[in-house]
Parts: sequence; structure tokens; C-alpha cells
Amino acid sequence: MAIPTPTIPSTETPVSAVALRATQNNRAFYINSGLISANNTETTVISVDDVGKRDILFCVNPILTGGGGDDMVMKVKNNGEIIYQTYFKESTTEGMAISPIHFIIPANTSIEVTFANVTDTSSHDTGVSAYGYYMEAF
Repeated sequence: MAIPTPTIPSTETPVSAVALRATQNNRAFYINSGLISANNTETTVISVDDVGKRDILFCVNPILTGGGGDDMVMKVKNNGEIIYQTYFKESTTEGMAISPIHFIIPANTSIEVTFANVTDTSSHDTGVSAYGYYMEAF
């Protein structure tokens, strides 16, 4: 089965986080989007076409900048299907540490993380800093 290509990122906010970067021992990886401006259109912050030949434990740390009073929606997609969606209410997340969100992602599949402003059309800096581990065969 062919791997679906994640949503094409906006030309105004190019996505540079397109590959998992392995650590020196090749047991773990990381990927960071940096800050990407997201408005009321679903904006891709991470887009990985293929996670590789091993299943992974994927730990996502959302980045939400304060100010503006707008609420944001984050979606995590695996092979184009939404596997997780959360609503960050500005009034409850400002100044609060957000815990990592963990997933097991199957080998040879894609990952995409998106943000959208659900309050109005203004833009806010968002992003993801993620890390994980390659699952070992038994």
C-alpha cells in the first residue's frame, strides 16, 4: 500500500521539519518545527512522509506562544488519518507547561502535525518539539 503524502504545507510558511533526526546511537530521534505562524487555516508544522523501517514511540511537545486570547486546535495525523486532536484554550494554557503526548506509530507510515486558530483569522506562533525511540524487535 502506498504511503499517502501529508497535506502540502503553505508556501507562506514552509515546513523544514520533514525528517526524524536520529541520535548517535540510532535508538532515539528528535524533530523540531521551530515557530510557525498559524492562522484559521490548518497549518502544517511537521510533515514526515515515512518514519522508517521500525515502529516508533513518538512524544509530542506542543509549542503555543501566549498573547492574543485565541484558542488553537492541534491535530496529529498518521497516514493522513487524524489520530489525535486537542483544543488549547488560551485562557487555560497561558503560562502552563503542557505535558508531552505519546503515540506508537507503525513503521513505514507518515506523520503530520497541524495547528489552526479557531477564534478568528489572526496568526499566532505555534510549533512542535518532538522526540521518540525506535522500537526494538523481540
